[in-house]
Amino acid sequence: MPHHKFQSASIKPRYSKGHISVLGINSVYPRPPWVAAWWSIAFPGFGHMFLGKYLHGFVLIIWELVVNNKSNLNMGIALSFQGRFEEAKAQLNQNWLLLYVAVFAYSIWDSYRCAVENNKSHTLSEIEDAPVAPSDVSFFDVVILDKKHPWAGLVWSALSPGLGQLYSGSTVVGTFILAWWIFVCYKAMAVRAWLYSFLGDFESMISLVDWQWFLFLPSMYVFALYQAFASVNENNILFDIEQIRYLRMRAENLGQLNAMDNNLVKILATFEHSPYVEMAIHDMEKLGIPSERIIALPLENLEPQTHVIDSIHRVDGRSILDGAMVGGTVFMVLGTIYGFIWHWGPVIWGLIGLFIGFLIGLAIELAVNKKKLKFTSSRKSEVVIQLTCPETMKDQLIAVLKKRRAGGFVIMPHTH
Repeated sequence: MPHHKFQSASIKPRYSKGHISVLGINSVYPRPPWVAAWWSIAFPGFGHMFLGKYLHGFVLIIWELVVNNKSNLNMGIALSFQGRFEEAKAQLNQNWLLLYVAVFAYSIWDSYRCAVENNKSHTLSEIEDAPVAPSDVSFFDVVILDKKHPWAGLVWSALSPGLGQLYSGSTVVGTFILAWWIFVCYKAMAVRAWLYSFLGDFESMISLVDWQWFLFLPSMYVFALYQAFASVNENNILFDIEQIRYLRMRAENLGQLNAMDNNLVKILATFEHSPYVEMAIHDMEKLGIPSERIIALPLENLEPQTHVIDSIHRVDGRSILDGAMVGGTVFMVLGTIYGFIWHWGPVIWGLIGLFIGFLIGLAIELAVNKKKLKFTSSRKSEVVIQLTCPETMKDQLIAVLKKRRAGGFVIMPHTH
């Protein structure tokens, strides 16, 4: 079949756009350096995970859990914010604390630097226009680059951090986050604290919770939400980029007919970027339509607005939720700290802080962003297919378009 001419896996790029394997899906996608640096401040290792540098991230996260606990840093921070400075000094282990400073600074600096370099690499990969193999089949798993809903990833991570990452296709990352979340919740006694909070038994909850471990949870929880949402968005973008490259290469290699006789008809159809585009082309070829008579090209995106909410139908990669999640993290941490001395306790005040901080961060992003904004992205057709076929095959091709979920079609009139 003609598809064999465009086998993505046969080309090894100098600058790769992404990679798909049994371990998960990763891509070199441009990300704001300040966001990477912020996540490293919130929790060393998060900035690197945000950039897709998962091995660096895992090392720094484990380092944070060990050294922070040995130095009692979380306890010192909480007591300091409550104005109990002498108690904070007594809690801190200075030998371990001195080990903390250099790696913490390195984590912030290196995540910012890596974000800048990733952005350069993405630009070079776009210039090279190298392909990405859109699936990987092994003994252990079948990994397919497909379109998913970003908000589904966020919701699954809201129920249990790690599930959104598994939904996005990041097997190793999802497993790590899920196991890490369960371990920290166990050490912090967080599940029982959650139960006591919603039963109104605040005194039992506060006496039960381990402050040192509990203060890891706000940053972990918000990052799991954000990273799941961003990961699904980036995978959707990678799908679009790869399908656009494939369709353009296909059109260049096959060429076009210069003339059309009166026994042929032209049909124009529109599709969203999805596997159905390539499935429809394959179905038409099986019916006997020559490949040169099936022209499939992507539309250029002319909509300049930044969207507050991305969707499966439109992803621009510039999330206004960046600032909202930053605000949510800051205020959730503060709500948790002061919740240890306020009546409702750290769980409820942490959730209130998350909600308030999210709204404040979103408001700041909307105020700072100078471009015209739309609240949500709109559905659009992204690929146009032109078919040239005998009059007798018209109904069969229309049936294929309906089966493969074309957005619409029109039969072009004959012109002289």
